[in-house]
Amino acid sequence: MKTARLLFGTIWRGAALGLLVGTFGGSAFGALFANGLFAFNMVLQADKISAQDAPAGIVAILFLALIGAVVGALFGVPTGFVVGIMDGLLIGVLTRVLFYPLKNVRVYRWTIAVVSAVFTSMVAWVCFLGIALFYSNRNSANVGALMLVFILPALIAGIVAGFISRLLTRWYEKASAK
Repeated sequence: MKTARLLFGTIWRGAALGLLVGTFGGSAFGALFANGLFAFNMVLQADKISAQDAPAGIVAILFLALIGAVVGALFGVPTGFVVGIMDGLLIGVLTRVLFYPLKNVRVYRWTIAVVSAVFTSMVAWVCFLGIALFYSNRNSANVGALMLVFILPALIAGIVAGFISRLLTRWYEKASAK
């Protein structure tokens, strides 16, 4: 397999999978995060809530899920796309440098999965933080709190990337067997 074909194959697959995972992962995390904040607020105000507030609470949960999904997608789409391209490029370069020709499939799969997971976690965290700081008021933004808030989604993105990297490694295995 020629280097150009390998790099093109890993980059476009990484971008497509990153966009897909970023969209759905960001939406799901945003919806859960928004409702988690709502639930936390409800616990703080438990003494003021009665049974009559249940219908309004259900509407608020659905509304916050929608808003959270949209805001989560605003973070997930660009992050997933950019990180997917970068991860695809990294996988392509590592494959060409360390695993050409492919001899030990098991070592190849594990190496790519671990490198992809660590790289994606770090870059996703930086991207999430950058997007949040871009949209926030820089004079009043609590950067330390934002750094902590974005650790969990970055770790989730890294774990997912480790599993998604299997698709890229299988593509290379099949393509190099021809």
